[in-house]
Amino acid sequence: MICKYSLNEQKIDLEDCIAHHSGDKTIAYKTVDGVPVNLSFYYPDDYNKNNKYPAFIFIHGGGWASHKIFDDQKIWQGDYLGYLARYYADKGFISVSIDYRLSKEKCQKENYQLIDLYDDCSDAVDYILDKADDCGIDMQNVFVLGESAGGHLAGLITTKYKRAGFNFKGSFLINAITDLEGDALWGKSVPLKSVHPALVNLPQSQFAKYLSPLYNIGENTCPVVLIHGEKDKVVDPVHSERFYNKMKSISRKCELYIIENTDHAFLLAEYTNNIVACKIGIKIIDEWIQKLKKA
Repeated sequence: MICKYSLNEQKIDLEDCIAHHSGDKTIAYKTVDGVPVNLSFYYPDDYNKNNKYPAFIFIHGGGWASHKIFDDQKIWQGDYLGYLARYYADKGFISVSIDYRLSKEKCQKENYQLIDLYDDCSDAVDYILDKADDCGIDMQNVFVLGESAGGHLAGLITTKYKRAGFNFKGSFLINAITDLEGDALWGKSVPLKSVHPALVNLPQSQFAKYLSPLYNIGENTCPVVLIHGEKDKVVDPVHSERFYNKMKSISRKCELYIIENTDHAFLLAEYTNNIVACKIGIKIIDEWIQKLKKA
């Protein structure tokens, strides 16, 4: 079902999680050209590694080419979605915000193309799941969320990532880029050539589909909740509409929420000037978390 949300005040207090937007433990899960690529863990107040907790993985946006280091941080420690990672840690999740190498030369430079960024996110998920027993993650209750370009990467993780005996409990794609073939602007980020093993034997005309979450949806794709601003001028809402329609066409669980009078990046509480839309987005996520955990 496609739902249209009106802007109305939500009783959600974000001040404390904004104040504690840095991860409790930030580590490098890999290095690229000698540069560490980090992820940040956020733990519940009652954290005990011998217990089991649901996990929530967050992938930031930034046009694949930028990330955020706040004035109170010396290194990357969670990005603009760090506050949301803290919000869900306070609700009993082990939250993990992941970084990835930033693209170069408008996603055309070898080893810094979209496929390489996806590899980083896949490696980060592998790292988190490999540590599940050691840190108390319930492998049956792992969620993923991405916003904008991070929504594209989260969409690829949702549709392409494979691990024996594992699937995400649910995925939240916020203002996400899902169709590189059908968007002239974002399609410019598809590499013109690549030596990456996944692409090197494909004709270049197939790169866009390979790198688009829309064209990787399958019978095992987990439930997906899409949230998009009605007036998004950065990523057209048609990206979410196409993904939703494809999911429904093969009977996969999917919902699409359009928030009226709302532009891009509304979920970033420390960036947006539409905090009402931000809280509506969180309310939708909260409601679906509860539904999906019971499923």
